[in-house]
Amino acid sequence: MESAVSQRELARGSISKSRRYASLVPYAFVAPAVILYATFKLLPIVAGLYLAQLRWDGLNPAEYVGFANFSRIFQDDLVLLALKNNVMYAFGTVIGKITLSLALALLLHQGLRGRGFYRTALFMPVVMSFVVVGILWRWMYNSQFGLVNAAFRALGLERLIQNWLADPKVALGSLIAVDIWKWYGFHMVIFLAGLQSIPYEYYEAARIDGATRVRQFLSITLPLLAPVMLVNVTTSLMGGFNVFDIPFVMTEGGPANSTLVLALHIYLRGFKFYRFGYAAAMSYALLVLVVVITAVQLKLMSRNLGAQ
Repeated sequence: MESAVSQRELARGSISKSRRYASLVPYAFVAPAVILYATFKLLPIVAGLYLAQLRWDGLNPAEYVGFANFSRIFQDDLVLLALKNNVMYAFGTVIGKITLSLALALLLHQGLRGRGFYRTALFMPVVMSFVVVGILWRWMYNSQFGLVNAAFRALGLERLIQNWLADPKVALGSLIAVDIWKWYGFHMVIFLAGLQSIPYEYYEAARIDGATRVRQFLSITLPLLAPVMLVNVTTSLMGGFNVFDIPFVMTEGGPANSTLVLALHIYLRGFKFYRFGYAAAMSYALLVLVVVITAVQLKLMSRNLGAQ
């Protein structure tokens, strides 16, 4: 009798031990990803906070200055200029990308012949490298042999010919157009998925009631696309404030700092003038700015969604 009880207890113990091991299996699978994320993401963030409190050029011994680097941001005139350019860049790209991508998504949603081909072709710029896009458009914008001015000459529109990247009045707008071209396909696909999720019966009922296409768009399409619009506007706005590649490759902030944005200004302070502590401080200031702007934008758009 005692042997039977002991065998039963041993069996229970082995079962509970195997269950404990089984419960640890998911953590074992997740552990490599967590370790990599902590090593290459969380650890640099913590180290960057310490670096932001140093005055260091990478060669001489570092000097601890506390929050002097952060206070210096408010005394840097180029920060205000870069912020102004960044705001113009962000809102210009948001308006352009959302408008163009929604228009193209509506066209593709009409059941055009060859819709798959058009969707793939329009999405192609998204998968292209930023460096390739920047070099390509820098060549196209060339005032002497670029395709943009050549097209205007061929169409008899010489008055529209510009020195696109050398004129401070049009340089930032030229970069905004490139960013729109690069990303409109991404937002178009998201809008297209949202349009395909709207029940067709709503449009049939609206047509029976005599609603025009414009009324259907305003009363059915836009309200039901509001969650998708929130995603597209949020991602576009965050990308607009974090932009670096296109201004760096095409103009390096010129001419006369007319295309200088915050991320590029941070890079130049750190890797051209070797003020690593100040560049790190500006990086965290930019992070806070993007988080605040995104949170406000999400709050406003979510409130509108709730009102609907």
